[in-house]
Amino acid sequence: MKGGTNKLLVPDWKQDVINLVIFPRSGCIVNISPFAVKLETWLRFNKLPYRAVSNEFTKLSTRGQLPFIEVNGRQFGDSNLIMENLIATYHLSIDRSLNSRERAEARLLTILIEESIFRVIAYQRSLDISWMATEKGVIRHFTGIKKFAFQKFIIKKLQKNYKNTVHIQGIGRKTVQEVEDMAKQDLSILSFYLGDKPYFFGTKPTSVDATAFGQLVTITDTPLANPGIKSFMEHSTPNLVEFVHRIKQTFWPDWESLCSTLALNGPEL
Repeated sequence: MKGGTNKLLVPDWKQDVINLVIFPRSGCIVNISPFAVKLETWLRFNKLPYRAVSNEFTKLSTRGQLPFIEVNGRQFGDSNLIMENLIATYHLSIDRSLNSRERAEARLLTILIEESIFRVIAYQRSLDISWMATEKGVIRHFTGIKKFAFQKFIIKKLQKNYKNTVHIQGIGRKTVQEVEDMAKQDLSILSFYLGDKPYFFGTKPTSVDATAFGQLVTITDTPLANPGIKSFMEHSTPNLVEFVHRIKQTFWPDWESLCSTLALNGPEL
């Protein structure tokens, strides 16, 4: 990918409309990036006006990150910083009901999800991401020589990038079984904390729920190199599977349509 640019990706922006820059849609999940799914879900939680914009597989923020947003002529990157900024800018109440203890727990859950479960997903992709070059992935965005190049060369380069990343981080040095055991421990902790509640802190979603959804739906909806992780989630932590379904049904009524048509925005947005 090319690095970030100081120019806005959407120069003809509209006042207070958030332009969410993400990877193009895929066939089995609304975005191959768990962080893009997280951020778009969070925007839907808060009913903020936004438009999804394709990065065309090349464009990144000025910090070299994806997803990022552009709003009122300014660009913001890093999903957590984006959320914090929008909470302050729009005076959102999404996390206002959390007490001091719950805020501390939210921080711990976020670290577990994005520093451990995400690493498990990255590890799976370092083993096999061939699905991304199929109908389940993003191959429908390519034709002709570009399609051939993506299937034969680019997908291998992407997998190598994952391998390098997880090796440097450390999880790439573990065995498949060790990573599976790690995933089971993490999922069990999340399952225990969620319990029989609709969301992690009660009856209304918070930012933690968007964070969890982005990673968990990546496990349930995309092919994994090790199917044992998905099987464990289905049989041993069914409340997490129900949690994923609940958010889809409530906040993503257009999920299947977006995946089948690869449209960036549903008719209601």
